[in-house]
Amino acid sequence: MTTELFATLPDGRRLAYFDLGDPDGHPVIHSHGAPNGKLETAFFDLDGAAKRSGIRLVAVDRPGVGGSDPAPGRTLLGWADDVAGLADALGLDRFAVFGYSIGGASALACLHRLPDRLTAVTIVSGVGPADVAGIAVRRSKDVARVMHFARNWPRITSLVLAFMKFGTKTPEKMIAASAKGMPAPDRAIADRPESAAPFAAFIADALRNGTDGVRDDLRLAASPWGFTPVESKVPVSIWHGTADTNVPVAAAQWLSGLLPSATVTLVPEGGHISVLDERAEEVLLQLTEMQASAG
Repeated sequence: MTTELFATLPDGRRLAYFDLGDPDGHPVIHSHGAPNGKLETAFFDLDGAAKRSGIRLVAVDRPGVGGSDPAPGRTLLGWADDVAGLADALGLDRFAVFGYSIGGASALACLHRLPDRLTAVTIVSGVGPADVAGIAVRRSKDVARVMHFARNWPRITSLVLAFMKFGTKTPEKMIAASAKGMPAPDRAIADRPESAAPFAAFIADALRNGTDGVRDDLRLAASPWGFTPVESKVPVSIWHGTADTNVPVAAAQWLSGLLPSATVTLVPEGGHISVLDERAEEVLLQLTEMQASAG
């Protein structure tokens, strides 16, 4: 079992994190999806992929998620300030950020706020802002409903998340229910017998101290971001599956239009889960190369 560690921010809040991969490797701060938390790294075996890729992967829970202290009223750009505080606590002057799903917005907030501290940015299956026209085309009805509630009905979102936490007590039933709305490549992963327990575990861990943190994650993803990504000297890599119905590929296309020098890998018939599940080592090896070239 990976040891949960804590870093104290200047305002006294604590962030919970895992220190994974190669301790002497290139430092990368990982931003999780939702309703996941840092324990998604076990589902995707990012510890093993990071070790093989020469990366020190710091996987951190956002405020109110998992073991991290809450930050009521938090914003995406406020998260970038938390990442800077985490890096300071760990003695990291420069580092890369890696965001998965909703965590992609968090990584882009770091790019916006901390360009001089970043060596590289990698985004896998990254969400786009809700106020961009056409970005949610082809999104599944279930996900569209969740995002609508997250933006407009926070109490309903909390109830849904509480029900989800209860569902983690029966992992096989939970993942089977979730798989019904997944594209084929993700459904194949969900159908693996070994997937149920870690899938339920990362959701249960994210919600262990209540629903507010994950609810806020969803609210931020379903709302205007408060910034627009712009081109910078920091190398950016974007990975996205063309069959993703949680975050349709339009999000990657929108982002690549704003960041024309970014390296974009569109995975044919890749889903929301399958791209990272099947390509984790390739993603991290590319990130290592980007950091090495950044100096």
